[in-house]
Amino acid sequence: MGIENQKILHCVEIALDYVGGYPLERGLEMIIDIFDEIRGLAMDKGKVKQKLLKILYNLVDSDSLDSILEKEERKALNRFIKDFLKLCCDSGKYCFLNEEYKDLTLDEFYNVLIQLKFKKEVESFKDKKLPING
Repeated sequence: MGIENQKILHCVEIALDYVGGYPLERGLEMIIDIFDEIRGLAMDKGKVKQKLLKILYNLVDSDSLDSILEKEERKALNRFIKDFLKLCCDSGKYCFLNEEYKDLTLDEFYNVLIQLKFKKEVESFKDKKLPING
């Protein structure tokens, strides 16, 4: 396994440990959708990353999430962005202060989000009981 893959898996694992049982799947899906939209714009990767981080920064505690996510989902997303990633803005430049995430490339961060969403979905599926199992 390559170093890049190990770094991504490590970032996914520490995120899973941090968010625990919080309902983050829909919030991650929203971030991934935003990411996909921004990526389609004709910009260099540095500008795309700054645009994505600015949007995430502005999403924290935003009322616009009220119609998209349930209360617990909003809390989980805010906790992930603000407390785990430690997204901040310094002189108009956005960055993660989380040591494990701050040096991720745009593609690495995207891969972390995809894998984290998948693992959270598997986790939540395991927690649900099938009707035939009562």
